[in-house]
Amino acid sequence: MDGGIAVTTRHPLVAQVCGELRQAGAVAVVGPTGFGKSAVLDAVCTAWQAAGDPVVRLSSAPADAHVPYVPLVDLFAVCPAEVRGELSEPQRSAIDWVLRHVTGPEPDPTTLRVTVLSCLQAWGRKARLLLAADDLHWWGPGSLDVFGFAARRSRGSVSLLAALRPDGPPSHDVLGGGAVEIAVPTLTPQESTAVVRSFGIPLRIASRIHMAAGGNPRLVADIAAGLARAGGPAVLDTQPLAPHARKALRAWLAGLAAPVHWVLLVAALAADPSLDAVRRAAGPATDAALAAAEAAGLIHVADGAVGFPAPVVREGLVAEASGEAVRQAHLALAEAMAGPDDRTWHEASALAPAEIRAPLVPALVSAATAARDRDDHARAAEFGLLAADRAGGTEPGLLVAAARDAAAAGRFDLACAALDQLARSPARPVDHARARLAVVDAAGRGAALLAHVAAQALADATAADEPALVSAAHLRLARSMRMSQGCCAEALAHARDAVEWAEQAEDPAAYAAALALTAQIERGRGSSDHAEKLRLALRAGTAAAGGRLTDDPRRVAVGFTRLDDRLDEARRLLDELRPAAGEAGCPADQLWLLGSSVRIRAHSGEGQVACEEARRLMVMARDLGTSPGPPWYAAATAELAGGTLEQALTYAELGLAASEEEGDTVFAARCLHLSGMTRLLLRDTGGALADLLRVRDLVQDLAVADPAEIRYEADLAEALVAAGNLEAATRTVAGARFRAVELGRRGVLASLDRAEALCRATAGEFGAAEGLLVRALGAFERLGHPLECGRVLLTHSSVEQRRRRPARSRELRAAAEAVFHKAGAPLWEPDQPGRTSAPAGLAGLTDAEKRITELVTAGHGNRDIAAALYVSVKTVEAALTRIYRKLDVRSRIQLVALVHKDGHQPGR
Repeated sequence: MDGGIAVTTRHPLVAQVCGELRQAGAVAVVGPTGFGKSAVLDAVCTAWQAAGDPVVRLSSAPADAHVPYVPLVDLFAVCPAEVRGELSEPQRSAIDWVLRHVTGPEPDPTTLRVTVLSCLQAWGRKARLLLAADDLHWWGPGSLDVFGFAARRSRGSVSLLAALRPDGPPSHDVLGGGAVEIAVPTLTPQESTAVVRSFGIPLRIASRIHMAAGGNPRLVADIAAGLARAGGPAVLDTQPLAPHARKALRAWLAGLAAPVHWVLLVAALAADPSLDAVRRAAGPATDAALAAAEAAGLIHVADGAVGFPAPVVREGLVAEASGEAVRQAHLALAEAMAGPDDRTWHEASALAPAEIRAPLVPALVSAATAARDRDDHARAAEFGLLAADRAGGTEPGLLVAAARDAAAAGRFDLACAALDQLARSPARPVDHARARLAVVDAAGRGAALLAHVAAQALADATAADEPALVSAAHLRLARSMRMSQGCCAEALAHARDAVEWAEQAEDPAAYAAALALTAQIERGRGSSDHAEKLRLALRAGTAAAGGRLTDDPRRVAVGFTRLDDRLDEARRLLDELRPAAGEAGCPADQLWLLGSSVRIRAHSGEGQVACEEARRLMVMARDLGTSPGPPWYAAATAELAGGTLEQALTYAELGLAASEEEGDTVFAARCLHLSGMTRLLLRDTGGALADLLRVRDLVQDLAVADPAEIRYEADLAEALVAAGNLEAATRTVAGARFRAVELGRRGVLASLDRAEALCRATAGEFGAAEGLLVRALGAFERLGHPLECGRVLLTHSSVEQRRRRPARSRELRAAAEAVFHKAGAPLWEPDQPGRTSAPAGLAGLTDAEKRITELVTAGHGNRDIAAALYVSVKTVEAALTRIYRKLDVRSRIQLVALVHKDGHQPGR
């Protein structure tokens, strides 16, 4: 069986199979080894039996392939006596022979065919029988012949289900014409994540496993289980995954002939896996071998190239081969390659350092340079690592260059490999410092976990007396601390030190980068002179050496304009940073550009475009193996603007988990804010309040004083109002408003106007509430935030509903719906006033009072209600007093009776 994974991630597929079985009567589930066909059959059979109907599961195993008619044993062993009684004596004798109850000559194939057919028809007249056939690739030809004959002719009497591989018998031979074929897809990234997370594996590693396994369910589960058994990987782990897929790979390869193994090894090692190159290297049997491997699902051949759907298979083939086999394959490829760089690669890979010819190392260095010039930094790093290894570790500069190329490619594993090799070479402190800084850069947002590496780089740079390197180390320490500790004094001190050392080094690019980071931290701390520092940074230099946007002060300028709600200017600045036509740019820069674009488009009301870009962003991040937290945060933002609230919440929760794992407190707080905001929109007041109170604590820990950095206060105030804690909501708005006025944060002030309007309306001050809402709407219109305009209109509609002005409420709600519809966004309020399921007698209650009534009706006591809503018991008691007065009841019993009399729940 090839299940290898629970079917919990495949509910839609199981439902599809069950539906087709009811309609067509015969379904073939088709997929390569490891795709979970057996697990799907298990689930379908379980569902069938749960309905009280019989199931017969036929299967075989490699050891039984030579035994005639083994799968039929599963059928005849459970055949009911009353069914067997309807068969003829020769047919019963054939059954006894298959079950080995009697000895003697093998029954005539025709007799066996008719026996199975008669058995199925008789059984089908008595019950709704499902016959499920699995592992058909291990069935002998006789079993396939008999089963196919009977199955094709019993359609209508019984339901038929079979699991087939692409290289197995066709479905029409097994089940007859008209059978429905359903292909088993690979796991989606989210399905893989769910599987891997069940083993306690970090989310960054989960993305890496999905990519390595190509979504193959068995490989995903096997690798995750292997890593868990080994103690579980660290977040930034770089250990090979192939050893954990060894068992599955060996089973996959078991049925393939030796020539196929050789061709697969050649294809796995090929620097240029073109079909022509593999043919030249592997010999005349290549096409037949590749066809067999493709039928088994190991490779795919398309557009003249050989690809591995699961890259871990490529790694596993090399790991399983002998050293001599790998050497011979490299030599064959060296002869077959058309490009000089590829020939050099394979020749160097085939030879030990002692065998290397003098010109070979310079040729590898030249190949690395050529790859770097065409922006293929990952390949440049690989050439550099091979050159350094074949040079016997005598040229540390090659390893430093490889580490830097790895950082530019976002390849943390290659950067770590360069640093490890450097530790075994006679390198100087300056070389160690540069390589360590490259490792920190390659980690992306995971650099929050590598402050110790940056600190070591600082020590090496100081020992080397290199001011530029000292500045760079201070800069990395400042960034790392800003991710994990926010705008703390220590992060600011390192940023200022970076500025001073860059001045000493007379390095304008480094000076500009350090000054821009200083401006970022000071802005977060609420400093008023951050704008001047950014202006000085922009004047000093607009790009660091190599043109990396990470060190470009214009990147900070984009962030500042976006936080200042100058979206058009932010878009213009972002466009200026995009690579020129024909230039790829480094992967880290591409990720940042796309993530920034998603957020700008989402806030501008371009939800559909934001969602499309977010999907590209997530794929790019998975391909590179970078931090998944920021892409999931961007995806959640996009879903709020152009998807669904439920999917936004899922992405926000994933982003929170990933950011927490990587020690990235800043993005954890941002994701938590989106989670709380989305729960608030979904009317999960308790969950929203829990998330937003955590955000408040994190923001305080991060020493963030600028309310525009993480705009949670208005949402927290709204959640507090919904929970009935008006006093806390009012304090929250007042505190945030003081800082927003001081710093001139227009968008924050507009949000606070909306939140304060809810506070005023709850207190019965409807005129003041209306004035605040009109002001908020005008501010958001001027700032170009259409979705925030829609939210203000929805709030105004609810206030008018509370004032018992239904016509005006409907008018405002219609205007809000038009705003969200035009933007292609989900409506940020699923429960429509006037269409609520609450009884008419509860219409006069506030949202908080309705929520308390709902909890009372569910049987919760005052303490439980207070805990659920994050308010005091006295607040609950006071709210109940108001509820009793409004509804003219005198006790909880009367309140519950009133609600149940109408047959409704009050809250939704």
